[in-house]
Amino acid sequence: MGRSGERSIDAVLLDAGGVLLLPDPEAVRQAFAPLGATPDDETCRRAHYAGMREVDRLGRADWAAVDRVFARIAGVPEERIDDAVAVTEDIYLRRPWVPLPRVAESLRELQDAGFAMAVVSNAEGTMERQLAEHRICAVGGGEAADVAVVVDSHVVGVEKPDPRIFQIALDALGVSGDRCVHVGDTVHFDVEGARAAGLDCVHVDPYGYCPDDDHGHIGSLPDLVQALAAEAAPIERA
Repeated sequence: MGRSGERSIDAVLLDAGGVLLLPDPEAVRQAFAPLGATPDDETCRRAHYAGMREVDRLGRADWAAVDRVFARIAGVPEERIDDAVAVTEDIYLRRPWVPLPRVAESLRELQDAGFAMAVVSNAEGTMERQLAEHRICAVGGGEAADVAVVVDSHVVGVEKPDPRIFQIALDALGVSGDRCVHVGDTVHFDVEGARAAGLDCVHVDPYGYCPDDDHGHIGSLPDLVQALAAEAAPIERA
């Protein structure tokens, strides 16, 4: 942490899923209705983070197990859970994602505060386009917050937690890992991957699923903006 107006980081790396975007709740309802579930928006949100916690519990990306957790939290009856696995894969890979609340505003606030930014996402080759279409962020900015690069694992051929994907973003930003923080929604992909690349990581965990106390947790991206603003604030003296 910096002292008296100094700050310890210059740049922020951002995961996309769970930090900037979530699967569209309407797409979830449409997909799960034939299986007997019509979850509300909050339940869909909870299902995503519960699924990411399953990744961390297992310590690997067993997507069938993750999809089962997602479907159970979303209310799919147990006898239809196996049917839900393929449906959930479709939701994540081929259905639209939507912005989380206040993410575009939060990125603009970070930009206005002088933080450089980049996105690092395990994705399917469309992440840069999706973020630009939602006017969340874009390389070059324009109507969205400016990011140095959107590193999509499908495009670059390496994915988190491999530290090389983080290094691609650091190189684009022109900063070292000790001057940058990563924000992500998993321990396995984000916290462990960032550490391997020499970065600290803040874990987006709005439901308190993660019991670990060796890294920071926030409920949402606006919480990070508040934390960084507090770090740079001058120390008040009596």
